Amino acid sequence: MTMDIESRLAKRAHHIRSSRIRELAPYITLPEMISFGGGYPDPDYCAFREFGINFASGAVDHVAGIRAAEAFQYGPTAGNQRLVERLLAWHKDRFMVSLEKEQCVILNGSQEGLFILSFLFLESDDSVIMAEPAYPGAIMACSPFSREIIPVSLDDEGIRVDDVSRILFNREKNGKKTPKFIYTVPSGHNPTGVTLSIERRRSLLALAEEYDTILIEDDPYRLIELDEGNQTPETIQSLETQMKRVLRLDSFSKILSPGIRLGYATGHPEIIRRIVLLKQSINLQTGMLAQGFLDSFFETHSSDEINRLLALNNKNYRNKRDQMIEMAQRLLPGYISYQTPNHGLFIWFSMPGGYDSERMIREDSERLRILLVPGNAFAVQGDFRNYMRASFATAGHSSIEAGMRRFSEMIQIERERMRKDKGNE
Repeated sequence: MTMDIESRLAKRAHHIRSSRIRELAPYITLPEMISFGGGYPDPDYCAFREFGINFASGAVDHVAGIRAAEAFQYGPTAGNQRLVERLLAWHKDRFMVSLEKEQCVILNGSQEGLFILSFLFLESDDSVIMAEPAYPGAIMACSPFSREIIPVSLDDEGIRVDDVSRILFNREKNGKKTPKFIYTVPSGHNPTGVTLSIERRRSLLALAEEYDTILIEDDPYRLIELDEGNQTPETIQSLETQMKRVLRLDSFSKILSPGIRLGYATGHPEIIRRIVLLKQSINLQTGMLAQGFLDSFFETHSSDEINRLLALNNKNYRNKRDQMIEMAQRLLPGYISYQTPNHGLFIWFSMPGGYDSERMIREDSERLRILLVPGNAFAVQGDFRNYMRASFATAGHSSIEAGMRRFSEMIQIERERMRKDKGNE
């Protein structure tokens, strides 16, 4: 089934027009071109000339000449074309998906992609399906434009695809609009840490095809693989025979640096074109200096070197995860439940009903000097008051042990509060 992108756009998106000046950008780089167009400042008057980067791997890059000039100047809205080509090769190598340049746009982190997609496609009477507990950034991106976010529960294999199927069937049966998006974080889901099984990935794609809706695959944790020998399921995008309805978001924030704010979107060329049009009015393009940092990283590191870097980082994260799980087993009461994630940075702790994670943070966090995220931060409609999300990513090993002791104390204090509350009834 061919997807008609135009008919799915929100009314506000039909009025977005391309910048006539930005359309001229490809001509500027032609050999011997004399340009009187555009508002580019003279690069000779730029306050910056060149820069050097020292990488954690030990590699060093001195960025000068044309590469430095590009980093300090305006650039194409879709991204530095040399970097786009590198990303296409990266994507094919990592995810076994071949793309054309018209199917990729560089973003200020994948969060920008979520907001742009919501702006482009969602009317107030549209709906979005997403797993609950949900990534708060997805809730915040969708909720200004759509009144209805439909939550679907998760289990240890990820989003409950049978529930997605039931929701889609019932809406069609009752004459309701098909949800514009199905949104999923398939690997190391934030906040639960679960990874969507390959069977459910195929089923979710089949449902998107059957009901002719867009499937957003937001996958920032895929390359944070915590279990050696476990084969990560194929991306949902790679399961498509033709690139029609999966819009994939990738990010370098978790694996290289969050400070450079770089991600990219890939998918149907018409969706990518619309993202580029809107970016022209939002920020012209993703920062060229940040793109220069990433371009330099690819320039100075071979594929094998990147693999070794990711493997080392994953080993360190695995050790931290294992230590937090070990401390949880030793220190937390037996009625606290959790799963061991095989991707990502989070452990999702479940406490008995009646525990109030917001109260625990509000009343005990400052004194005990321990901070987790209360479960309601991830709520669409449900009550996750008795849940906490912990990240093992930035804490050192001594801090993980001390922090879990403090978390255990926080749980005991809340238990005593509940007993007193019950006794005063």
